[in-house]
This record gives sequence, structure tokens and C-alpha cells, in this order.
Amino acid sequence: MEQIISGFSGMADAYMLEWLAAVVLILAAVAMSLFDLPGNTLMVGSCLGFAFYDPSKYFDIRIISAVILIYALGEIWEFVLSFFGIKRKVKDISWWGVLLIGCGTFVGTVMGTTAFPVAGSVIGGAIGAFVMAYLYEYLRSHNLQHAGALAWQAAKMQFIAMLGKLVATFVLAILLAKQIFFYA
Repeated sequence: MEQIISGFSGMADAYMLEWLAAVVLILAAVAMSLFDLPGNTLMVGSCLGFAFYDPSKYFDIRIISAVILIYALGEIWEFVLSFFGIKRKVKDISWWGVLLIGCGTFVGTVMGTTAFPVAGSVIGGAIGAFVMAYLYEYLRSHNLQHAGALAWQAAKMQFIAMLGKLVATFVLAILLAKQIFFYA
């Protein structure tokens, strides 16, 4: 253990500050993503920021390209499945209904993550989508069967969308850690 600690004592203070900043940024970005906030955007910005801060150390075009690609795929995946997925599956739902389901999903995500981090965000988002879709359809049509069918579709779409975005979040965190801590 002393060898590890003494190894860090020879490291310049600037490197320690860069490493500390990277750890804080990665942890904050992952936490933000768990609450369905723009944590992935923070990771992409951090990747680019480190690359332009010290190009000789952190500018690796392969990692930067991979980060941008994973970010784009994760955001497109979530957006398409969350909003257009339910609209495609249920033809007679209005865009206001889709927006309400999105709001219910956000509230469920925040509540689920507060109760049980990581898995709670995915499960909470699906439950929030289910509840809001059920209420929306029941108040609109007064048909329990239609409300249940819409709620089930909304929950499935949101579960798959959030799961895909969280996978992108963890891949981005690994790539950012590789860029900062294991640069060549």
C-alpha cells in the first residue's frame, strides 16, 4: 500500500487535479443520467474539454469518435423509443398524450432513482410511463382494457429506452476513464 501512495507523491499536482476533476465529472455525469438528466452530454463535453485542454495527452481521435458515436446512438435510441415508439404502436394517441406520458416517465424516473439507484431509474421510468398512460387513456376513453393496453405499451417502450441510454452512459464513462487515466 505504501508503494501505491509513494507512487502518487512523485506525480505532479496538476495531474492529480486533472484526475480528481475527471473522477468528479464521471461520477456527476453518471448520477445525472440516472435521474434522466443530461449526464451523457456532460461526459461528451468533458471528453472534448480534456482533449483540447492538453492535446498531447488526451487527444485520441479514436476515443473521441467513439464517445460522440455512442452519445448520438444513446440519445437517438432514447428519443425514438420514448416518443415515437409509443406513437407508432398506438396510432390514435395524440402528441399531447405522448408529452404527458413523457412527463410521467420523468417523475417516475426521479422517484425510482431516489428509492433505488440505477435499477430504480429504469423501473421507476417504466412505472411512471405506465401510470400516466393508464390515467390518460382511461380519462379519455373510460375503457379499462384500452387504458391497460396503452399503459403496457408505454411501460415497455420506456423500459427499453432507459435501459439503452444507461448502457450508453456506462460505456461513455469507461471511454472517458480510458481517455483520462490510461492515455498512451
